[in-house]
Amino acid sequence: MLASLIICTRNREAQLKTCLDYVSRLEDPPGGWQLVLVDNGSSDGTPGVVREFAGASSSCPVVAVHEPAPGLGRARNAGLAHAAGDICIFTDDDCYVRPDFLRQVHRVFGASTAGYLGGRVVLHDPTDAPVTIKDVLTSKVIQPRRFLYPGTIHGANMAVRRDVLKSIGGFDPLLGSGTCWVCDDLEFLSRACWAGWTGVYDPRPVVEHHHRRKTRSDVQQLLKGYEYGRGAYYMKGILTPASRSVFLREWYRGVRAYLAQRRIASPLREFAGAVTYLHERLSSHEPIPRF
Repeated sequence: MLASLIICTRNREAQLKTCLDYVSRLEDPPGGWQLVLVDNGSSDGTPGVVREFAGASSSCPVVAVHEPAPGLGRARNAGLAHAAGDICIFTDDDCYVRPDFLRQVHRVFGASTAGYLGGRVVLHDPTDAPVTIKDVLTSKVIQPRRFLYPGTIHGANMAVRRDVLKSIGGFDPLLGSGTCWVCDDLEFLSRACWAGWTGVYDPRPVVEHHHRRKTRSDVQQLLKGYEYGRGAYYMKGILTPASRSVFLREWYRGVRAYLAQRRIASPLREFAGAVTYLHERLSSHEPIPRF
């Protein structure tokens, strides 16, 4: 199984250099691999870092891609359009892969019929706030046609078989960092789940997340963005007839939990995210691409 590792980046010149330093130490998986680097319209020195690494790499073929329109969903789609792998693997430009990362992803897929997987995401800097991680040591099978809860799999460490892409297409280009709704990975995997694919969380593929958020204010701002994006996720599930009743039920349960804690602002942000996404989706002519 040829593996394609896709990393999207935007205006993170220094972080990307460190990320790629770890990438250069990766052990080759059976079947080989390629690296797809997507510059999502950076205005700093990021394009030069991408070109330099692509020209100097001897460990694997490197494909440099430029996607000028902002949004992680669009950038990931641009990467998928240039990926040749039977397995497409994603991590972020502020994450550091362990040397055996690709071999462990291959190992999980080789022993399973799962269509998609998520791995362990740990803190790189212990002084960073313990958010945007999934440091869980037990495996879990994700059954198809179920509600996929936020945080089940993190986009910083996820992989999908080529057959899944053929089945459901790519990412929603309206979603992801750089847009109003940070939920492109969750929505993408949920579509795979509702299309009948089994998933798995396995702790063996590991990345270290160096997100650099340390203050309470940093964390609160992040969580507010997640709430807004979660509204778009709920709306996307409601727009799909097969999952509509499940998403309505789960949203209702979530709102009741918020209100029991007297957290009025959180469900309001989810509702605002849902309404604004609905308006954008109905007026947009940018469909989910097919591969």
